[in-house]
Amino acid sequence: MSTVNQAPASVRADLLTVGAVVAVVGTLSTQLHEAGGHGGACVALGQHLTTWGAFYVECDTHGAAPWVGQAVAAAGSTANLIAALITYVLFRATPVQNMLARFALWFAFALNGMVWAGYYFFSGVSGIGDWGADGVFSGVENWTYWRVGLAVGGILLYWLWVRLSMRELGAMTGFDDAGRALARRLSNTAYWIHGAIAIVVGVLRVFEPNGLFILLASAAASSFGGASGMLWGPRSMRPGLAAAQPFVIRQNWAWIVFAAALVTAVALILGPSINF
Repeated sequence: MSTVNQAPASVRADLLTVGAVVAVVGTLSTQLHEAGGHGGACVALGQHLTTWGAFYVECDTHGAAPWVGQAVAAAGSTANLIAALITYVLFRATPVQNMLARFALWFAFALNGMVWAGYYFFSGVSGIGDWGADGVFSGVENWTYWRVGLAVGGILLYWLWVRLSMRELGAMTGFDDAGRALARRLSNTAYWIHGAIAIVVGVLRVFEPNGLFILLASAAASSFGGASGMLWGPRSMRPGLAAAQPFVIRQNWAWIVFAAALVTAVALILGPSINF
């Protein structure tokens, strides 16, 4: 069995299973944003969904009122926020003995919340994206002031969500030396696996029209940038008590096989994109 480190049984975690959880939750979260959020709003508002890719959808809103396009743009991160709140409630309600389910729910609420807050910051700084001048704030006056508000508000919300996420992770692993070391490894492993999957899938479209832009602005930015709190967040954890419940994630082949199948399907079907 592969373990996060050669630690006592109270802080064991199988890396294959951890990676599988990250792959499944990360892939579903991305599709929740794109297909569920943007795509769902597009169809619900009577517009034509033209393209569905691994990291983007295209909605034909020509001829529609401006607010329709703005609503479609806002729906992606809004779906992430709803998912984050729901999975946080489920995480808190899940028995502490079911550590695998708690870790999956933890990653779901942490990732979705970071993506939600991160989009405000990204659009505020760059001026593009869902909440940029070509998205929610299309045609809005005093865009410069809105950009400052988005950037400042986004980084504050992001920092608060990271702090909450790391507090809950530490409550599972413990705040003693071994627990904080495990929390860092789990969080950092999640960051790199989530980002690596996005890059591998995104590369499949890099030679198509706008493929490089989608790879950099969507796949890389939303994965490596949006989830960056997974990388630096554990540093905010302060020494404290060990966890009351041992943290053990044993190898689970159901998660591993499902993750491999899901990522492969998304890569082969949505990587090249589907045109309607």
